[in-house]
Amino acid sequence: MRSNIIKAIGILLLAIPFTAKSQSFLGPHLSQYDPLKAVYFNPGALPNSDMRWQVNILSADVSVGNDFLRLTSLKGIFKKEFDPYRFFEVNMNGQDKNLNINSDIRGPGFMINFGRNSFAFGTRIKEVASVNDFDEDFAYSLFHHYNDIISYLPAFNNSHASAAVNAYAEYSIAYARKFIKGDRHELSAGVNFKVLDKIFYASLDARNIRFNKFEYLLDTAVNVYQSEFDLLVSNDYENGSFKYKWGIDGWAIDAGVEYLFKPTALAGNYRLKIGVALNDFGTLRQEYGTESFNFKGNDQIVHQSSFVDGNGDINSFQQVLDSIGTRTAIRGKKNITLPSTLHVYADVKIIPKVYIYGGVQVNPYNFKNKVGLANLPSKFTIVPRFDTKKIGVYAPVSWDKYDSFTSGVGVRVGQFSLGSANIISSIVKNKYTGVDLYLSLAIGGKRRTEKI
Repeated sequence: MRSNIIKAIGILLLAIPFTAKSQSFLGPHLSQYDPLKAVYFNPGALPNSDMRWQVNILSADVSVGNDFLRLTSLKGIFKKEFDPYRFFEVNMNGQDKNLNINSDIRGPGFMINFGRNSFAFGTRIKEVASVNDFDEDFAYSLFHHYNDIISYLPAFNNSHASAAVNAYAEYSIAYARKFIKGDRHELSAGVNFKVLDKIFYASLDARNIRFNKFEYLLDTAVNVYQSEFDLLVSNDYENGSFKYKWGIDGWAIDAGVEYLFKPTALAGNYRLKIGVALNDFGTLRQEYGTESFNFKGNDQIVHQSSFVDGNGDINSFQQVLDSIGTRTAIRGKKNITLPSTLHVYADVKIIPKVYIYGGVQVNPYNFKNKVGLANLPSKFTIVPRFDTKKIGVYAPVSWDKYDSFTSGVGVRVGQFSLGSANIISSIVKNKYTGVDLYLSLAIGGKRRTEKI
């Protein structure tokens, strides 16, 4: 059973393409008519919404992408017998491989604007998984030769690699205020404070990985030298099963400011909008379970027969590790850094109802020199959009290191939104390195237009 779980995780990490974005619901999160999308992006934008109130019913955004595998046939995944080795094309360019997953599910929530003040309450389940700096040969071997990876895996070195998944629930309350409200200039600021309930955490942090194989006439031997890694699994997973217990396990904040330049004193009638926001800044307390341990290689040549049973099958994962090194249990608690991002952006009205947004998402942490953490990438985004109370159309164009350039389209009809951040580029390329899909349903009421 344990080997099947490890195999499933390995195939999941390599066969599913992912690209993670903090900017979920790309397009609607900018709308004057969908403020509950903005509250997790920049709570300082709440007082600038044209909506007096809004209630979220259910919203979901799931993003998947990578820089290792490309799906060459979209039809292939719907066939009765899907063969990943036939429909996936491997990108072998000599570079380390990086992968991510991001899902953002928002449950019941509401916001209200009155005067210069705004309040919001929200619930959300967030999950981020990432793989950083995995050696290309190891990634190829894991995908194509999992069952005989020891026999197939070529010699390789990996100075540092990490993988992590972090899933948790959020319960948040936001407050924002318009501090400056002039005929031409407005300035607002807000904060979204969140308490967190952990669901699951796991990470792999590998250092100085070195693998060499020796071919003999009748046998094969390997040496992992002094390779070392920490496998940390929260106590939510014990004895092959998941368990969940509600509790308050951490905190986080979203905070930001937004400036508007207006050609007239009418509410919402801005020419230029500039904003800065910090998202998901905080920590989540984790307690490590019985699956957590440190491994260090014994720097010895070990024959393959030492970790193969009488039937010729490779022993369990733990038995193989015990043959080539030493495992030491890890216990205790630790505060885990959340996948934070910093956003800087500008939004310009070109003609009435037509805008162009340009923004940068920055990962404020250097994860390469830290322990394995679930992280989000730095990202550049441009979003032309048409936005009215009844309908909105969004055409996001983005770049990050996983998918390079992507483009998509989204539509909002009233308070219902549906779209994708990369569907257009995927169809044009006919090679799918990522999938992003969001949908949202809410209800709300518009503010009365203020007179000059």
